Amino acid sequence: MADLSEGEVWGEITDASFARLLERKGVPRTIRGSMTRASHDEKDAPKEPPKHSFFAMSKETVGRFARGFADMNPLYHKEQYAAESPWGRIIAPPATLCYAETVNGATDGFPGCHTIWRGVEYDWARPMYADEVVKSVTTLEDVYIIEDSKFAGGRAAVQNYATEVRSMQDEYVGTYRTSWHRFSRTGAKKESKYAGIERHMWTDEELEGVWEEYRQQNLKNRRGADPLYFEDVEVGDVLPYIIKGPVTLTSKIAFEMAFGAFGWFVGHELAMKLWERSPRLPIKNEEGVPEPPVAIHWTNERCQKYLGMPGAYEAGFERLNWLTQLVHNWIGDHGRIRKLSCQFRGFHWQGDAVRLHAEVSGKRVEEGEHLVDLRIWTQSHPRDQRTTDGEMTVQLPTQQGA
Repeated sequence: MADLSEGEVWGEITDASFARLLERKGVPRTIRGSMTRASHDEKDAPKEPPKHSFFAMSKETVGRFARGFADMNPLYHKEQYAAESPWGRIIAPPATLCYAETVNGATDGFPGCHTIWRGVEYDWARPMYADEVVKSVTTLEDVYIIEDSKFAGGRAAVQNYATEVRSMQDEYVGTYRTSWHRFSRTGAKKESKYAGIERHMWTDEELEGVWEEYRQQNLKNRRGADPLYFEDVEVGDVLPYIIKGPVTLTSKIAFEMAFGAFGWFVGHELAMKLWERSPRLPIKNEEGVPEPPVAIHWTNERCQKYLGMPGAYEAGFERLNWLTQLVHNWIGDHGRIRKLSCQFRGFHWQGDAVRLHAEVSGKRVEEGEHLVDLRIWTQSHPRDQRTTDGEMTVQLPTQQGA
């Protein structure tokens, strides 16, 4: 693992770490290993970095990923169905564009500091296809210091990244932007902003109510091959909501297993090699054994110990897929999701159920494309907290000239 530079302090937001990170601003990042700090070692870096990173998802991986967040849209896993759809082949869920990035604020700069996702933006020209190889470049667009963070207490930082994705024929596929909040775990624990939150204990009757919502909302409202036309939509239309949760350790692992947490899902001698390469990367679990930082999401005890939070929480990556599932259910196979922008307003604690909502806020025709704008949000249960706010834009077919 690379040594700390002069003035850097493990787990703290320092001027030295800020200056070091600023050196990377605007520099194209194409080495996928840079998702971990260990790859910043000079001995690991090629003399001539490649112009692009390359990424692909097999049909099996696409299907496993969709199952990981429980979206059984046949476009993702039924080959014959997808072949007969407007796409002609299996497509990947829209939010998987994020996995083409090579680096983000979770590990880039400020060594040892914790990371919370602030928000995300997507721009899609089209989805990625199963078995398609795409190329990408990730860039740190901005980084700045917050002297008095309301969330973590004391000094924090914000890091913003952009990843552009293109086909091997240089066709534009999309862009993925993220914003990250970095802070001292010690400061966050001391601030203990969420200490008063109590976890909900579910009754069998409450759970049966959630299962019935699954049956009525998630499973019965998928449009599929029946087109939704631009002319059928009016401003103010409310989309059928969907529900997810209650969030469990199993549901989080099911989602994260598809990609192995960027190389951190390893055990035994492979884990030993990771800790040897990056001795300050892991956290200690309840038995005093090192585990990767992503493991902080998995148990209530770890979040309480390291962050002063009331319990474990769902990662924002899964929430993005829930939102696209909500909208894909409504637009069907003939529509396409073009843009998504959302801000994470709150956590989904382990044990929370989450309802996802959308409402039509506008419609327009631009350069021959029939576009519908949506206001989107999520609401957690039982606290009835608004946890996400954002906007989406979809493109629909038109009956004009049909």
